[in-house]
Amino acid sequence: MMEPNENEPGPRLLVDWGEMPRVGYQCRPEFVVLAPAYRDLRDPDIQVVIDRELDNSAETRVRLQSDGPGFWNFHVPFRMTTQGLDCRPGQYTVDVSITFHDVPAHLPRFFMSRIRLNVAGSQDGAAGVLEIDGDGQSVVNLQGFDLRQFSKVVLRGGQEGVINLAGSSTLPPIPGLTATTKPPTSFEYNLKVDQPKQLRLPQLRVLDRPRGYLESAGLMFEDGRRVILLSKPRISFGRSRDNDVVLRFFPRSEANDKHSLIISRQHYSAELTSDGIEIQDKSQAGMEINSNVVKGSYVISTAYVGESVRVELGVTGTVPEKFDLEMVLLGADRRHSHDDERYWDEIVCEVAGGKLNRVARLALETGVDAIRYDRRNSLAGEESYVQLFREVLVGGSSARCGVGLRDCGSQPQARIRHIDRTFWLEVLPNARPLTIDGVAVTPLSFVPLALGMEISFGGERVRVDRPLQQCLD
Repeated sequence: MMEPNENEPGPRLLVDWGEMPRVGYQCRPEFVVLAPAYRDLRDPDIQVVIDRELDNSAETRVRLQSDGPGFWNFHVPFRMTTQGLDCRPGQYTVDVSITFHDVPAHLPRFFMSRIRLNVAGSQDGAAGVLEIDGDGQSVVNLQGFDLRQFSKVVLRGGQEGVINLAGSSTLPPIPGLTATTKPPTSFEYNLKVDQPKQLRLPQLRVLDRPRGYLESAGLMFEDGRRVILLSKPRISFGRSRDNDVVLRFFPRSEANDKHSLIISRQHYSAELTSDGIEIQDKSQAGMEINSNVVKGSYVISTAYVGESVRVELGVTGTVPEKFDLEMVLLGADRRHSHDDERYWDEIVCEVAGGKLNRVARLALETGVDAIRYDRRNSLAGEESYVQLFREVLVGGSSARCGVGLRDCGSQPQARIRHIDRTFWLEVLPNARPLTIDGVAVTPLSFVPLALGMEISFGGERVRVDRPLQQCLD
């Protein structure tokens, strides 16, 4: 596959309206995208959003037809009505956004255009009205068109808009020309780079280490703290070393070893489901969640996202000492739509060269991106476990971040994702200075992590290592 040529012209958007939009009528414009610089890439994603005041059943993402390399067309039907009644004369908008895939870093990926429809009422004359608003971006070519067929012509360019009237005529009507002559209906609208999206796009950066293919990893802080990352939809907890999280009272002593015996070899498991986090008790001593005794299974609702849940191994009155854990359910900002988050997940996976897996999709639907498990009465504050479904933030807010920092304030500094059996670190905008193996890493960098890497978040140093737990050292 050839790479796009940055010297070729950028994408162009042409629209053939067929009939100019009129109050009460059906519209079925044909959109054409010409992008010779992107001709060797796969089909782009194109979204068209019709003004919400107009009735339409168009899908958000349109179905493209390709008439050749770098040439795509599609139709978007809508009606000039509002809830079945004639719409009011005035201005309406049609927003077009285009996303190209597998684009080299030197070319933009995101484009957008806003088309403004100025719809006149019937009182403006039977001869027809031509009204075009360039919106400061459009290129409108009327060269050779006869404007005498219209009762009223309103053209607005503004700022960088271009309106070409060369060869057009506005002289008095000539014999034989009637008001029924079909007016021009094909126009070109300028596509501009969607800067907010383009600036949000993470940039792949590979350092001088082989990419690590890991399902679990440990983040070892210089001050002795540990965060164990586990990228699994289901993890087990218990006394045996066969568990994902080994739970024993610590430090080792005769009393603590005796208390550890109340923890079963496999005490319980936690799994992400469409209903929430399902806890399966497999122990002899039982367990409690928020003081509720678990009988077989217990589902923690997704309503607990952003809140903590107390998990105690052993039932009150039956064991001398319960093992105490705190679960913190971590999720995305509920103000963000699932579609928007899924869109960006797909873009980020593309940058990483992987695909959005089933667990990440389920996390999007439930709103649970990760769970942090903190010990409360054994190694409290020294060792945490993060069950990673989609992503986990790195920062100072214990309610939002699964990997805690002590010297950065509450603002998240980075996020960690697991894509294609690799942990990836994405440096967030406005993050404090960050280095990996002594190399400065700029915001929006997307770095595959590998064992042995040393990350410096300001003054806090972290080493990427195997998921070594202190009680097993």
